[in-house]
Amino acid sequence: MKNRPLQAANRGIYAPDNTASPELKPAPKKHRAHCYMLRSGVNGFTENEILYHCRLSSGRNYPTELERQLDIRFERLDEANPDGIGSHYRYRFICRTDVLRVINLVNANASARGYQPLTQREINGILSLYPDGEQAA
Repeated sequence: MKNRPLQAANRGIYAPDNTASPELKPAPKKHRAHCYMLRSGVNGFTENEILYHCRLSSGRNYPTELERQLDIRFERLDEANPDGIGSHYRYRFICRTDVLRVINLVNANASARGYQPLTQREINGILSLYPDGEQAA
């Protein structure tokens, strides 16, 4: 507390020292991308939206990796870029079961690697974005 005189002055003699309390690790970029994809709802997401909202350098591989890993399929719609040059795919979950598979993967990875998993409230919010029927798109 030598370098923090104000903080030391405000602490009582018997106050606990909380400076070494364990904290959860920050979520990695893959976790952020997966959560963004889940929260996109029936409108889906584009590669550019992943880049912008998750501050990543590439958004193309995340949906493809999920398809390979979980044996799911995304609906792909070719969408022109706003500047009129080129296009990107808009990806959408095909069914609610696929959404549940991704949620389970996200939570399993978070628990195994020591960062915050999705809470039940967040899961309920995500599932409310998709219809009750088998087809989400």
